[in-house]
Amino acid sequence: MQHRFTAHGASSFVIAVCSLMFVLESHAAVAQEPVSSTRLKAITGTSASIPPVQPPLPSPATNEQLRHQDLTVHGKARIMDDSDSMSAPNNISTKIMPAVPVAVEENKPKKGFFHDVLTPLKEHGITFHALILDNFVSNVVGGVKPGTRLQNALGVIQTQINLEKLLGWKGAQINFGEDIFFLRNNDNNWSQQVGDSIVGYQPPHLFRGNYLSELTLDQKLLNNKLEIEGGRANISRYFLVPNCNQILTCFKDVWSQDAGISTFVYATWSGHIVYHFTPSWYFQAAATEVNKTVYFTNGWEWDTQGASGATGVGEVGYNRGFDKTAYPSMFEFLGFYNSSTVTDPIKTVAGTSQLYDKSSPAQTHTGMSGIFFSGQQYVWRKDHGTSRNPHGMALAVYGGAGSGFQTYAPVQAEAYLGAFVQAPFASHPLDSYGIQLHWTKLGSREEQFLAEANKLSGGDGKRPNAAHLVVDVHAHTFLFPNVALEPSLQYVINPNTYYAPMTREHPHNALEVGATLFVYLDKMLAFP
Repeated sequence: MQHRFTAHGASSFVIAVCSLMFVLESHAAVAQEPVSSTRLKAITGTSASIPPVQPPLPSPATNEQLRHQDLTVHGKARIMDDSDSMSAPNNISTKIMPAVPVAVEENKPKKGFFHDVLTPLKEHGITFHALILDNFVSNVVGGVKPGTRLQNALGVIQTQINLEKLLGWKGAQINFGEDIFFLRNNDNNWSQQVGDSIVGYQPPHLFRGNYLSELTLDQKLLNNKLEIEGGRANISRYFLVPNCNQILTCFKDVWSQDAGISTFVYATWSGHIVYHFTPSWYFQAAATEVNKTVYFTNGWEWDTQGASGATGVGEVGYNRGFDKTAYPSMFEFLGFYNSSTVTDPIKTVAGTSQLYDKSSPAQTHTGMSGIFFSGQQYVWRKDHGTSRNPHGMALAVYGGAGSGFQTYAPVQAEAYLGAFVQAPFASHPLDSYGIQLHWTKLGSREEQFLAEANKLSGGDGKRPNAAHLVVDVHAHTFLFPNVALEPSLQYVINPNTYYAPMTREHPHNALEVGATLFVYLDKMLAFP
């Protein structure tokens, strides 16, 4: 039976949106004035990189998984055997949540304001989800300025409007997301105080109080094998699905710096298409606007005057979850091309150094390209694979590697390797504990710039050490029903001064502590 959007449904929609915005914005900080890039280059315009922003939040691999299933997090073992165990615990968005098993159980109707208001909307195909994250990091030892810290909180509102239920438009859906930031401390100084290109990127660096993170039309065709989506989005929601069991350190430098793709918070004009050859194999491609000015807007300014170019991506991927095997796996291989015109990190048109030759203009280059591979594989189970229970004790390994092809690219190459054990304690089936190694090598001209900047500042002029490695131990634990914590401890070996180039001393090895708190607000408030 086809539904109609009645006056009652419209009034419920307005009440729901206002209530959600009030809950999250009541504590939101006032938006800050735009600030300059956190990368303090010695001369204006020499950076080909983007401002540091949050690594893409870990998510499951495909668009189809659990977008509308009624699940809730209670810190218990899975009850719904037909649910997707690789999905997000709060069903907020399958594209930005951890790609590891989480416990779910049926979302039984509960009485309450939000349940009563939102139930009629859900019957017409309109669903809401809400999540709060709080991030904290501190370089207790080492870095450019030891003992600094950063803290901020993020509220995420997601809405899906099923146009098939609402209007009879088969396979169509509108996706909307708004992110609200509050309790911010030291957002604009953290990168320079730490300096290093890896840990200086963590966590979000926020210049305003709120952003439109997604507004797209999604159309499924050919029995859902083909999906086309376009509008305001960030293609980090689709590509290089984070394969770790936590979010703070799970990101790719080549993707963010060379391809020019920021975290899911910032949306630009984008188009995405995915075709599933089989239930596990798929091909996807996308094109997206590269525009650094969006960091200083609220996301509702849709002109392209600040765009520097566009990035095109093509990828072949494989994803096989616990619904099909006792040993899930996911793999991605992609190539990208960023058409932006960028300024050379160090050279002028005369081939001299920009730091010493002030009369010659800087060299510019058009285009950066590269490749990346990432994957995750479960390799051991305590029950030896006799079941597909996603919350039994198991061991998974993951990793990735990528490279930028141009000498003027900010990052030349990187690789990371990690492993996590899940449910090591029977009484805590949702907990997992992991370790990760992350290595990066900056581009040759970027290294030359840092060496000359160090020399000009009174240092020895040595290039950054190629043995640049971050060792990370971390955990994902549920403290209470619908509340989880991800503590982490990172040790940075041979840190560089990417975000603080005019530094005389080479920073000592750094120790960074961090934690991310998850509050699944939609489940606490009994959203239907």
